[in-house]
Amino acid sequence: MPRLVERFSDYSLNSDDKYYTLKVRAITSPKRIERLYGTLLILPEELQKAYKTLEGKPVLKDHTPSVDSVVGKVVQTEFKDGAIYATLRILKEGNENLIRKIEDGLLNGVSVGFTRKLVWDEKENAYLAKDITFNEISLVVFPADKDATILNEEGEDIFSEAIAWVQDPERRKKAPSDYFLDPSSRRYPYKTWDGKISCELLRRALSLSALHKHTQIYERAKSLYERHCKKENQGGVNMELETLKKENEELRKQVELLKKEVESLKELAEAGKAYVEKLKTETKKFVKLLFGEKSAMLTLIDGLSDVKQLEAMHEEYKRLAQEKFKPSAVREGLTEEDTKGEELTAEKLATMSFEALLKLREKFLQEV
Repeated sequence: MPRLVERFSDYSLNSDDKYYTLKVRAITSPKRIERLYGTLLILPEELQKAYKTLEGKPVLKDHTPSVDSVVGKVVQTEFKDGAIYATLRILKEGNENLIRKIEDGLLNGVSVGFTRKLVWDEKENAYLAKDITFNEISLVVFPADKDATILNEEGEDIFSEAIAWVQDPERRKKAPSDYFLDPSSRRYPYKTWDGKISCELLRRALSLSALHKHTQIYERAKSLYERHCKKENQGGVNMELETLKKENEELRKQVELLKKEVESLKELAEAGKAYVEKLKTETKKFVKLLFGEKSAMLTLIDGLSDVKQLEAMHEEYKRLAQEKFKPSAVREGLTEEDTKGEELTAEKLATMSFEALLKLREKFLQEV
């Protein structure tokens, strides 16, 4: 049950966004977990195969499988350095207290629920977790993964010694009142223990005051943040813009490739359509020769689109025509004398005009 990684949403007080977004380190590896049946070992390669199954799954409270316990869902996952990172989207309405606990540092743990197969490994003296499928992720009080910790937007430990005091009720009581943006209620801490302004705590204050629409707190936090922290973050913003530009260029190239693939598929589709029409025409020619122009089979052939079925019918009726008209042949414009001794083949039948085929049919009906 690792801990939350990031938990800052839109700072805009007038935002219409219905959701609170946070990023978590869901599970790390290699990880040994003690169970009643023995030691369960989770390896990086198994997490890498399974991490996408967490996307779209519900976010619960304390692994409780009930409708009221669902507070959001997983919208994105990433596997990096042996760990699964997940972006969670929590509905703001009805979860204000939950979000406040996250912002105040009172709730900082997550735990994933999953199914797996157990395979005993003598060398590891443990059961290996195989074929992992994630079912949900939960917000919990006591995470089992002690190595996981809350990180800020720069990937640093958010609860360093300098600001860890905000999680300690006794130290919060002892802290000077000017350490808080709301001194009267001792809420919205924004300084480190040694009295310096913390950009991380200001970001938390911005997010939480926006959520609860505490306008005065928000404006003060915003003013302090812009004065002390904006330059600090400018480099990161520029890097993010460059990254977005590169990603946009890659997407543009992918779109161009997809367009070319679509055009190629269109050409193939047209060629396939022409082939189907040719099959229908030739098959109907044989059917008319064998059974006449009023055969119900002609309507059936017109309604077919399955290439394999048409090919099979074409071959069958070509064979029947070849068998029926094998003794002699009459081509358009040729006398009986000209064609005497020639064998009528399927290839010759296929190249004959419809009028010639009708004449041929009449001739053999007379012979019969």
